[in-house]
Amino acid sequence: MFKFGDEKVIIKHKGKDYTGKEIKTLVLKRANFFAKKSCKNLLLYEDDNFEFIINFLGGIYAGKEIFLLTDYNKLNLLSGNFITQYEDADELSPIIKIDPNNVFINLFTSGSTSTPKRVRKSLQNIIYEAEDINNTFHIEKDTIFLSTTKLSHMYGLTYAFFYPFIYGYVIDADAIKFPEQITEKKFAFISTPSFLDRMAKYDINPIPPKYVFSAGDKLNKKTCKYFEQHSKVIEIYGTTETSAVGYKIDSQQDCFAVLPNVKIKKDLENQLCVKSRYFLEDEIILNDIVEIVDNKFQIICRSDRVLKIQEKRISAVELESILNQSEYIEESYCFKFKEKIATVVILNKQGKEFLLNNGHAELVKILKKHTNQYSELFPQKWRFLNEIPKTQTGKVDKELIQKIFGLNLSMPFVLNMKTTSNVTEIKLTFLQHSNFFKGHFPNLPILAGVVQLYFAHFFAENCFKNKISQNKIKKVKFSKIIKPNEIVNLTLTNNPLSVDYRYTDGENIFSSGTFIK
Repeated sequence: MFKFGDEKVIIKHKGKDYTGKEIKTLVLKRANFFAKKSCKNLLLYEDDNFEFIINFLGGIYAGKEIFLLTDYNKLNLLSGNFITQYEDADELSPIIKIDPNNVFINLFTSGSTSTPKRVRKSLQNIIYEAEDINNTFHIEKDTIFLSTTKLSHMYGLTYAFFYPFIYGYVIDADAIKFPEQITEKKFAFISTPSFLDRMAKYDINPIPPKYVFSAGDKLNKKTCKYFEQHSKVIEIYGTTETSAVGYKIDSQQDCFAVLPNVKIKKDLENQLCVKSRYFLEDEIILNDIVEIVDNKFQIICRSDRVLKIQEKRISAVELESILNQSEYIEESYCFKFKEKIATVVILNKQGKEFLLNNGHAELVKILKKHTNQYSELFPQKWRFLNEIPKTQTGKVDKELIQKIFGLNLSMPFVLNMKTTSNVTEIKLTFLQHSNFFKGHFPNLPILAGVVQLYFAHFFAENCFKNKISQNKIKKVKFSKIIKPNEIVNLTLTNNPLSVDYRYTDGENIFSSGTFIK
């Protein structure tokens, strides 16, 4: 795999350039450490991309079977023994010839169950995909690869690490969490729709990428057009099981072209069947219902997005399309919740103004009337959010959405949200008819302190993707009451061991405190 010269810079990390020789030395020392362990399984969960690369390559040269876990909290759901501690040996392990057909990498996908589902691939499967990427997209050789994705995901592993590594591109191993971190001039940006959507929405594109790769979910056409002004945008379609299947380079196109050495067809249910050299199985059937024309395919919907309510069926995609025709809606997401249709709605400017002036119930009444013109079935549970929640890989965060709809409390309405390296600023209002105002107090409703604490904690966990104790709170101070419909700013500051929160209005502080992690 080391196809580059000893003096060539191949990885950048924390301001240092690492040559081929330096990377080989680090990898072979780590390989020697792993080789001394009797356990055959190496578990990698590493946020630091540089350490991930050294451990991954070290594990390969030590003859270990590698397991990549994206959520360390699910380690207890895996059976077997694993090497989980890493350090360098003093001496180098000799370079051995590797048979990529006998080296195996295991990834995990939660699917629809939240239980890790094991996907086993050979190193040769990944090499084949890298080869086809190289032959398809022809990325210029002086391009540097930057990434927002975890390397423990199939997409990040292949596009942000393995493909650039074996074809001699420079990898910037400092994971990009905020656009302001970008300093390279000519780079390929390996990212997800959710990250790219935020950049486009707030017009944050400090140094436009030469190439943009996106995968994990459907890329919004507006976002694609935004980046197409300066970049070549490549949207990848695939799954953990299949790896990449197809790609789009033109935002005007609805169809994906099939990658070389990938064959597709439809089964009797019109679901996509895939054959390729990127996985060990003979054929994999996906949940996506497709149309295929001239070896190109268009996603119609997912089979699991057909909602069955009261013995009637409707496509969630169709219902979303109807909702999105409303003069008040920018985007929507429909799903089944406790035998009812529920929807997350992102309002446009006109919709936000209507909600603030007329209230939740009046807006829902109008949206139901609009939907009823086109569909016998319509949503019965509604949440108006600032954006559709997404996971770090860019997929719809179904677990968080279920949590939001399961709350006994009404959600505050978020007008705007801005995140920098360690600070999130949320402009929001607690609407007058929210259930937490009932009885507190009849003639002068005010926002209870416990509700302020609850939502400060809720947003802190979801903005910073950290579990934070609800019981360890200090420096709590309530200085000024918050009234219904009052627009306030919630500022969250993420510290190494704590998260500070403040509700403010200009110079006035309503309340503040600190959650201990």
